[in-house]
Amino acid sequence: MNGEEKTANSRNMHATILAVLGIILVIVGAAIVYIPGAPMRGSGAGTASIVLGVVLLVIALLRFYYKRA
Repeated sequence: MNGEEKTANSRNMHATILAVLGIILVIVGAAIVYIPGAPMRGSGAGTASIVLGVVLLVIALLRFYYKRA
């Protein structure tokens, strides 16, 4: 029974880590896009970071939802 609890928690941990990484990427991307004078502004890195962050958030949400059931 202890092994089952550990497996369930590690699955939720993966979804949590993906969600945190996604949130960080979205914040960094928004900072690159919206802060005037940002070093990478205009290079497309901000938009790519936002898109990657949203994709990670969606994957985390789906993983968390389907591993719950």
